[in-house]
Amino acid sequence: MYQGLKTGIEGRQEVETAYEIAVKEQAAEVMAKLAHTVRSNSKKHGSLTPGEMLTVLIKDLPESVQKAVRTRMPNDAAYRDIKTIMTSSRQIFFYSLAHMSATDAEAKGRIEETKLIIAEKIRRDSRVTISLTPLNAIYALWPEMRTVKICSIMNEMQAQECYRDVKTVSACSGALYLYSDRHITDKYAVLLARTAVNDTCTTIAHTVREESRIYPRPINITAFTSQVFGIPPASLEPCIVRVLNHPEFTDIRKLIHPETQAVYLYSNQYMKEDHAFSVMKWLEETPSKRNASLF
Repeated sequence: MYQGLKTGIEGRQEVETAYEIAVKEQAAEVMAKLAHTVRSNSKKHGSLTPGEMLTVLIKDLPESVQKAVRTRMPNDAAYRDIKTIMTSSRQIFFYSLAHMSATDAEAKGRIEETKLIIAEKIRRDSRVTISLTPLNAIYALWPEMRTVKICSIMNEMQAQECYRDVKTVSACSGALYLYSDRHITDKYAVLLARTAVNDTCTTIAHTVREESRIYPRPINITAFTSQVFGIPPASLEPCIVRVLNHPEFTDIRKLIHPETQAVYLYSNQYMKEDHAFSVMKWLEETPSKRNASLF
């Protein structure tokens, strides 16, 4: 009986030893991958590695392996060059001291802070006021910084996964705006960019053409009095008259529903009149579909 108990204990010890070996091997693999990425980023790209990199590598591993990585790596001589910095917003980044000085790492950390501030402003504008952020509004955050430097920082953001929601859209005037597609759809951003330049006739014409080309369908002119376009109802009819008489918008045509007297616009570049008329009749019979595609 005693001998059997002793054998059972030894067996459990062997199992625990094998488990510990497996933990060490998994931890060693994670540390090697992380170190390789950090060194490569520091040497080839001169960039920091976000702390999320470690989170991604260990997220599906047992807690014991995660703990082993966090406790062993800082004390392992093979990874003595792998250092961390924490920015003022408590973002954590890795860098390799073999390829980047601590001073350079701190400077790059400040750039990462700038990226975060840019992203937070854009996301806040998109979420709270449902509006685009003009590029000039980003420049105004750091009036002492050269605009070319800010543009360089924003170009870097486009390559980073954590800022993939930040996008740009151009108005017909050439002005550049930014938004977060977490809160504003790409299509809605295009509409906002059109209205931002305050060229009502161009906004109406371009929107009509796009609806006729993509769907294709005519637009009930009441859509232009919505919050997106912001045309006062009293000003709508004069705006439509200007569009229909503008030499650049000769393709924009008007339809009037014979029963409801609703007014629609379409572009004969993309739709024939009989097709536009039949779609208009269907839309008037299905009110919920009238302006669904606009938003």
